[in-house]
Amino acid sequence: MGRTKSKWEGQRACIFDNEEFEHVLPLNPILFQDDFLGAWTAIPDVGVGLESGCVWAKKTVETLGAPSVAIVANGANGYVQISIDATDEAQGASLYMADDRRFNITRGIVFEARIKGTVDPTLLGEGVWGLVGDWAAPDTITYSVFFTVDGSGEIFCEKDDDNTDQSATSGVTGVITEWNTFRIDCRDVADIKFFINGNRVASGTTFPYIATGADATLQPFFAMYKSGGAGLGTMQVDYVRIWGNRS
Repeated sequence: MGRTKSKWEGQRACIFDNEEFEHVLPLNPILFQDDFLGAWTAIPDVGVGLESGCVWAKKTVETLGAPSVAIVANGANGYVQISIDATDEAQGASLYMADDRRFNITRGIVFEARIKGTVDPTLLGEGVWGLVGDWAAPDTITYSVFFTVDGSGEIFCEKDDDNTDQSATSGVTGVITEWNTFRIDCRDVADIKFFINGNRVASGTTFPYIATGADATLQPFFAMYKSGGAGLGTMQVDYVRIWGNRS
């Protein structure tokens, strides 16, 4: 059996890799993708100012330590690494679009990313990846649909639309130390669905998103953070792909 096949996704054709569980080419009017390839490693700091043409920005929060967000030089197939260190303090490292929110999830948006946690977050640490509103510490973000993982290795599915703040276990533990494909399907905002390696997770929970307009227009977000303590953690992002309808 071949690795790739064509299939219908929401009345649109898509090329799908059935070994990596990756939607290689969704034929949708809106399609954003980044494989983190090219002769660049430095991601501009949002506090310093962004240059024209920048897709991504980084934001770090620290007093003494050195959390980091960077493209890994010579990383096979391209990937970005996000890490917090063991300095005893509140700390964060985020990759996002500098609050330039472009993806309205009421228009059938799907988020997909291939993620590996080379160091599971420990103590008060947490890793987060998905779609959010404006930047904030992950546990205080108002508008969001994302996955989270802590030191237990258990992956949770979460949603906040400023009406209900929901969290449900995916029932999956331990896979974050290897490359895995994570998908958040917002084509039905009355029931947002979460997938890991092609399998739906947290299916016993209904995740409705009732906010609209600007409050439903989100940005991709990848972060490691901790509220204090000497925990550490590292996340790697191989690619991110977001697709949906124009209207």
